[in-house]
Amino acid sequence: MESEAVKRERLRLKKENKKGKLNEWHAKKITLASEWIENETTQKSRRIIRGGVYMCELGENIGTEQGECRPVIVVSNDQINLSSGNVSIVPLTKNLKKKAIFKNGEIVTCLNEPRYHSHYFLFKNKYPFLDYDSAVLGEETKTVSKIRLKEHKGNIDMKDMEKIMIRIEWVFGLRKSLKK
Repeated sequence: MESEAVKRERLRLKKENKKGKLNEWHAKKITLASEWIENETTQKSRRIIRGGVYMCELGENIGTEQGECRPVIVVSNDQINLSSGNVSIVPLTKNLKKKAIFKNGEIVTCLNEPRYHSHYFLFKNKYPFLDYDSAVLGEETKTVSKIRLKEHKGNIDMKDMEKIMIRIEWVFGLRKSLKK
Protein backbone atom coordinates (compact mmCIF):
# COMPACT_ATOMS: atom_id res chain seq x y z
CA MET A 1 0.00 0.00 0.00
CA GLU A 2 1.18 3.52 -0.87
CA SER A 3 2.32 5.73 1.98
CA GLU A 4 0.77 9.18 2.51
CA ALA A 5 4.09 10.79 1.55
CA VAL A 6 4.13 8.94 -1.79
CA LYS A 7 0.49 9.93 -2.45
CA ARG A 8 1.27 13.60 -1.69
CA GLU A 9 4.31 13.54 -3.98
CA ARG A 10 2.32 11.92 -6.80
CA LEU A 11 -0.36 14.61 -6.39
CA ARG A 12 2.26 17.39 -6.34
CA LEU A 13 3.83 16.08 -9.57
CA LYS A 14 0.43 15.79 -11.22
CA LYS A 15 -0.35 19.43 -10.32
CA GLU A 16 3.05 20.61 -11.61
CA ASN A 17 2.53 18.74 -14.88
CA LYS A 18 -0.93 20.29 -15.33
CA LYS A 19 0.43 23.75 -14.52
CA GLY A 20 3.09 23.36 -17.24
CA LYS A 21 0.49 22.25 -19.80
CA LEU A 22 -1.79 25.17 -18.88
CA ASN A 23 1.12 27.60 -19.32
CA GLU A 24 1.82 26.12 -22.78
CA TRP A 25 -1.87 26.48 -23.66
CA HIS A 26 -1.84 30.09 -22.44
CA ALA A 27 0.93 30.90 -24.94
CA LYS A 28 -1.01 29.18 -27.77
CA LYS A 29 -4.16 31.07 -26.76
CA ILE A 30 -2.30 34.39 -27.03
CA THR A 31 -1.25 33.43 -30.57
CA LEU A 32 -4.83 32.48 -31.51
CA ALA A 33 -6.15 35.75 -30.06
CA SER A 34 -3.58 37.75 -32.04
CA GLU A 35 -4.54 35.88 -35.24
CA TRP A 36 -8.20 36.70 -34.55
CA ILE A 37 -7.47 40.41 -34.04
CA GLU A 38 -5.45 40.56 -37.27
CA ASN A 39 -8.02 38.59 -39.31
CA GLU A 40 -11.38 39.24 -37.63
CA THR A 41 -13.30 40.11 -40.81
CA THR A 42 -11.88 37.13 -42.69
CA GLN A 43 -12.58 34.76 -39.79
CA LYS A 44 -16.17 35.96 -39.35
CA SER A 45 -16.89 35.41 -43.04
CA ARG A 46 -15.30 31.94 -43.20
CA ARG A 47 -17.79 29.49 -44.67
CA ILE A 48 -18.10 26.95 -41.88
CA ILE A 49 -20.90 24.44 -42.48
CA ARG A 50 -23.13 22.49 -40.14
CA GLY A 51 -22.11 18.84 -40.24
CA GLY A 52 -18.55 19.73 -41.19
CA VAL A 53 -15.73 17.90 -39.42
CA TYR A 54 -12.83 20.22 -38.62
CA MET A 55 -9.66 19.91 -36.62
CA CYS A 56 -10.13 22.23 -33.65
CA GLU A 57 -7.66 23.56 -31.10
CA LEU A 58 -9.55 22.98 -27.84
CA GLY A 59 -6.51 23.66 -25.69
CA GLU A 60 -5.61 22.14 -22.35
CA ASN A 61 -8.48 20.49 -20.54
CA ILE A 62 -9.56 20.75 -16.94
CA GLY A 63 -10.92 17.58 -15.40
CA THR A 64 -12.38 15.26 -18.02
CA GLU A 65 -13.11 17.86 -20.72
CA GLN A 66 -11.87 17.01 -24.20
CA GLY A 67 -8.77 19.00 -25.04
CA GLU A 68 -5.91 19.29 -27.52
CA CYS A 69 -6.26 19.59 -31.28
CA ARG A 70 -8.93 17.08 -32.26
CA PRO A 71 -11.73 16.55 -34.77
CA VAL A 72 -15.06 18.21 -34.00
CA ILE A 73 -18.41 18.41 -35.76
CA VAL A 74 -20.04 21.81 -36.24
CA VAL A 75 -23.64 21.60 -34.95
CA SER A 76 -24.76 25.25 -35.04
CA ASN A 77 -27.05 26.24 -37.89
CA ASP A 78 -25.63 27.69 -41.10
CA GLN A 79 -27.15 31.16 -40.54
CA ILE A 80 -25.17 31.50 -37.32
CA ASN A 81 -22.12 29.90 -38.92
CA LEU A 82 -22.17 32.48 -41.73
CA SER A 83 -22.66 35.60 -39.60
CA SER A 84 -20.94 34.88 -36.29
CA GLY A 85 -17.31 34.62 -35.30
CA ASN A 86 -18.26 31.61 -33.16
CA VAL A 87 -19.73 28.18 -33.90
CA SER A 88 -21.12 25.40 -31.72
CA ILE A 89 -19.28 22.09 -31.92
CA VAL A 90 -19.19 18.60 -30.44
CA PRO A 91 -15.81 16.89 -30.05
CA LEU A 92 -14.93 13.42 -31.30
CA THR A 93 -12.86 10.82 -29.51
CA LYS A 94 -11.31 7.56 -30.68
CA ASN A 95 -12.23 6.04 -27.30
CA LEU A 96 -15.44 4.16 -28.15
CA LYS A 97 -17.29 3.15 -24.99
CA LYS A 98 -19.44 0.25 -26.17
CA LYS A 99 -22.54 -1.23 -24.63
CA ALA A 100 -21.70 -4.54 -22.95
CA ILE A 101 -23.84 -7.64 -22.43
CA PHE A 102 -23.30 -9.27 -19.04
CA LYS A 103 -24.06 -12.80 -17.86
CA ASN A 104 -23.39 -13.83 -14.26
CA GLY A 105 -21.46 -10.61 -13.68
CA GLU A 106 -19.10 -11.29 -16.61
CA ILE A 107 -18.98 -9.44 -19.92
CA VAL A 108 -20.18 -11.85 -22.60
CA THR A 109 -19.90 -9.49 -25.55
CA CYS A 110 -19.62 -5.82 -26.48
CA LEU A 111 -22.09 -4.39 -28.96
CA ASN A 112 -21.05 -1.99 -31.68
CA GLU A 113 -23.22 0.74 -30.17
CA PRO A 114 -22.53 3.41 -27.56
CA ARG A 115 -22.82 2.70 -23.86
CA TYR A 116 -24.02 6.28 -23.24
CA HIS A 117 -27.14 7.92 -24.71
CA SER A 118 -25.20 11.11 -25.45
CA HIS A 119 -22.66 9.35 -27.68
CA TYR A 120 -22.97 8.43 -31.35
CA PHE A 121 -20.48 6.32 -33.32
CA LEU A 122 -19.02 7.31 -36.69
CA PHE A 123 -17.06 4.64 -38.52
CA LYS A 124 -13.98 5.11 -40.67
CA ASN A 125 -15.35 2.78 -43.36
CA LYS A 126 -18.22 5.27 -43.94
CA TYR A 127 -16.16 8.42 -43.30
CA PRO A 128 -12.64 7.68 -44.62
CA PHE A 129 -11.46 11.20 -43.71
CA LEU A 130 -11.62 10.18 -40.03
CA ASP A 131 -8.35 8.80 -38.67
CA TYR A 132 -10.24 6.36 -36.40
CA ASP A 133 -13.70 5.02 -35.68
CA SER A 134 -14.96 7.83 -33.46
CA ALA A 135 -17.54 8.65 -30.82
CA VAL A 136 -19.39 11.96 -30.99
CA LEU A 137 -19.55 13.33 -27.43
CA GLY A 138 -22.94 15.05 -27.35
CA GLU A 139 -22.59 15.95 -23.67
CA GLU A 140 -19.55 18.12 -24.48
CA THR A 141 -21.25 20.62 -26.81
CA LYS A 142 -19.44 23.95 -26.68
CA THR A 143 -19.09 27.21 -28.54
CA VAL A 144 -15.69 28.12 -29.96
CA SER A 145 -14.21 30.92 -32.02
CA LYS A 146 -13.79 30.12 -35.71
CA ILE A 147 -10.06 30.87 -35.28
CA ARG A 148 -9.79 27.55 -33.39
CA LEU A 149 -11.05 25.62 -36.44
CA LYS A 150 -8.26 24.44 -38.70
CA GLU A 151 -8.40 21.83 -41.48
CA HIS A 152 -11.82 20.84 -42.87
CA LYS A 153 -11.68 17.02 -42.97
CA GLY A 154 -15.09 16.24 -44.51
CA ASN A 155 -18.84 16.28 -43.87
CA ILE A 156 -21.27 14.07 -41.97
CA ASP A 157 -24.37 12.99 -43.91
CA MET A 158 -27.82 14.32 -42.95
CA LYS A 159 -29.05 11.01 -41.51
CA ASP A 160 -26.15 10.82 -39.05
CA MET A 161 -26.46 14.56 -38.26
CA GLU A 162 -30.12 14.04 -37.33
CA LYS A 163 -29.14 11.23 -34.95
CA ILE A 164 -26.38 13.38 -33.43
CA MET A 165 -28.78 16.31 -32.95
CA ILE A 166 -31.34 14.01 -31.26
CA ARG A 167 -28.64 13.12 -28.72
CA ILE A 168 -27.75 16.78 -28.16
CA GLU A 169 -31.44 17.62 -27.64
CA TRP A 170 -31.60 14.77 -25.11
CA VAL A 171 -28.52 16.16 -23.31
CA PHE A 172 -30.22 19.56 -22.91
CA GLY A 173 -33.50 18.04 -21.72
CA LEU A 174 -35.36 19.00 -24.91
CA ARG A 175 -36.21 15.37 -25.61
CA LYS A 176 -37.28 12.60 -23.24
CA SER A 177 -35.99 9.70 -25.32
CA LEU A 178 -33.70 9.03 -28.26
CA LYS A 179 -36.57 7.68 -30.35
CA LYS A 180 -37.78 10.01 -33.09
